Amino acid sequence: MFSHADPDRKLPLLAKRLGRLRAAVKHGEGQNHIVNAAEKLRLAELALIKAKRSLNREYPRRDPDGKQSGNLQDEEQRWLTISIGAIVEEYGKSDS
Repeated sequence: MFSHADPDRKLPLLAKRLGRLRAAVKHGEGQNHIVNAAEKLRLAELALIKAKRSLNREYPRRDPDGKQSGNLQDEEQRWLTISIGAIVEEYGKSDS
């Protein structure tokens, strides 16, 4: 059974947002579409981080030394401060 904060529930949306950004870049969609897709990817990443944090609070033994919490804090800061252009550059190109 999934908890509301289960990170696994956030992964399909994250994959969808990543695919949408890559499709927008690949097909040369307008700047507004690409910016919108990049911002939605940012929000999906932040939702995943929030779910992981919640799970750690619910089950403290998952992160006894706090290292994962620190890593999540760093990752959250990165997603809060990364520019849209950097998101598009880093994630907008498909792996193939």
